[in-house]
Amino acid sequence: MVVYGQVVIGPPGAGKTTYCNGMQQYLRLIGREALVVNLDPANEGVPTSGDDNDDDDSHKNNQLPYDTIVDVCADMVNLSSVMEELELGPNGGLVYCMEYLERHVDHLVQLIRTRLEEDHAGEIVYLLFDLPGQVELYTHSSSVHTLIHKLTKELSLQLCLVQLVDSHYCMDATKFISAALLSTTSMIRLELPTVNVLSKIDLISKQGGLEESGLPFNLDFFTDCQDLDRLVDYVDSPPNDEEEYAIYADDEGYRAARQKTLQ
Repeated sequence: MVVYGQVVIGPPGAGKTTYCNGMQQYLRLIGREALVVNLDPANEGVPTSGDDNDDDDSHKNNQLPYDTIVDVCADMVNLSSVMEELELGPNGGLVYCMEYLERHVDHLVQLIRTRLEEDHAGEIVYLLFDLPGQVELYTHSSSVHTLIHKLTKELSLQLCLVQLVDSHYCMDATKFISAALLSTTSMIRLELPTVNVLSKIDLISKQGGLEESGLPFNLDFFTDCQDLDRLVDYVDSPPNDEEEYAIYADDEGYRAARQKTLQ
């Protein structure tokens, strides 16, 4: 049986976990059972406590906002343990974790297959894959690509890639162009049909409405993501947030570095 789902990626803080939680709630409201596979070894929490005989719920995690069918932090590998045991930093530890998952992908496949058969036999389940946000995993490493395509093949998955981009980047031409290039790179490397989503759009609205939020163009320009050369004139523009600039303006080191770049 074919299982449909989404692979959710995006920079750290873009709202991937919040998106997965909201999408799971929405799908359940319309009568579609949805479960999350947490593939982010840094998205840790405390396993749900229960009786020794309560084996069916042993994979659940009460610190994550959504219901998981597999949580790699509890079931396979987590970042904090890797950093402590191997004395690695956050980025190096996360790369190790994803390579570990890649090497043990057969075990991950078996976990998902077993729990689908035992807990959701006969149900049409929609899967959401919550992945880490570190950019090097999608630009320099093949572990995520190999992991996703192995899961797709072994579990007969039909997946699309949902790529979250913080809508605040629309206020800074340089950040938006960088985000657009990264999104294109991820789409090409993961080889999945892709939907790019501007997240946290409500935060822009709170800054006086879209018309007064400091966007160089209207929101349709950024959702269409065409004619990006029109942003070039805004690349060297001063920051829109004068208060943020004022925080650093009195710092001697900042002034010295800024003066050096202007020479």
